[in-house]
Amino acid sequence: MVQKEHLLLKIVSLILIVTCSSCYNKSAKEEVVIPSSFVVNTTMIPIDTILSTNKDLKLDNGIVYLSNTVYSGYIQQMYENDQIKDVFSYYKGKQEGASLTYFPNGKLKDSRSYKAGKSYGRHYGYWSNGNLKYDFVYNNDKREGLQKQWYESGGKYSFLTFKNDAEDGMQKAWRENGKPYINYQAKDGHRYGLQKSNLCYTLLDGKLKLPTNENK
Repeated sequence: MVQKEHLLLKIVSLILIVTCSSCYNKSAKEEVVIPSSFVVNTTMIPIDTILSTNKDLKLDNGIVYLSNTVYSGYIQQMYENDQIKDVFSYYKGKQEGASLTYFPNGKLKDSRSYKAGKSYGRHYGYWSNGNLKYDFVYNNDKREGLQKQWYESGGKYSFLTFKNDAEDGMQKAWRENGKPYINYQAKDGHRYGLQKSNLCYTLLDGKLKLPTNENK
């Protein structure tokens, strides 16, 4: 029964990911291209799938256990309408591979990739209207390469470049009305160019707009 449940889950997840990647929104063409070296191998993870409400599940010092045994497999959480809310994959008690989160209507909300419990590879997510929200790359919990974010309307918010979690290269950001407010080159800890504000908030026609925790 567990195996059948997991196979169905994988089929549904795959269909949703393909749908989102191919025709979800007009921003999709700007998604980050991830080198094959950042793709996490999950073939060693057992196909066992359990619910997050399982009383035998325990998190201790960053390691997930099932019945006091380090857990390898999949953990899923459900909405009250029996739609899948999220699916996390674990290997030897740590997150490994893709962790998927869905909206109540079944559409993909976030896809985050992990290796040995650390952010590794592509992390991307969508607004509830289907527009791409962010597209990041991580290497061992550190930002690496081009990191992109979009407003809910579909307009560009920020295109930032990182190396080993530090700004490196062109950094660009736009107000929600499309006007640029950051456009500078970062090199060796120095910035050269337009710096009208910090990226800890966004601007809508010059007015402060506070961020949410979902921007990470």
